Amino acid sequence: MKTLRKNLLAAAVVAGVGLPTIALAGPWGGQGPMGGGGMGDCPMMGGYGPGMGRGPMGDGPGYRMERMRQFHAERMELLEARLKLKPDQQNAWKGFLAAQDVHHAEKMKMRQERRDRDATAMAHFEEQTQAMEQNLASMKALTKAAGDLYATLDPEQKQVMDKFFTDRPMRRMMRGADAPPAPPAPPAQ
Repeated sequence: MKTLRKNLLAAAVVAGVGLPTIALAGPWGGQGPMGGGGMGDCPMMGGYGPGMGRGPMGDGPGYRMERMRQFHAERMELLEARLKLKPDQQNAWKGFLAAQDVHHAEKMKMRQERRDRDATAMAHFEEQTQAMEQNLASMKALTKAAGDLYATLDPEQKQVMDKFFTDRPMRRMMRGADAPPAPPAPPAQ
């Protein structure tokens, strides 16, 4: 019986020491797929980067929003580089970026205006409805600007843009590696 107990204790010690070693030896060095501890670099997931040790509020009320703006700007730079835009496509690109900026600024403004304003349940629902209507109008303007840009792209550039906006690694990860790809969107009418 003592031998069994010793073997179990030895296995527990090995597992206790071995698991952290395995985590550090993983494909991301214990940092997660996005670096810095999993979702730590993604501002939309509440992360603030490796080793920053900040709470959910960061350095102040605007910290998270500034990180999101920075993240978005970097993504748009990446998209622009991948699209390899020609000079005659630059105006449509600038219009697309401007529409995105307006859309994001309006969403930010709505959030700030709605903060702590709900006095009653009905006021809450009315404000929600108004915010959704404003968001819809802003999104329609953004969709038009995206359509204007898309119309200027050649087939290869369209493929790049399609993949950039529809290929979501997090969705694939949540569905599981063996899950079939998401069904295509129905054609616009």
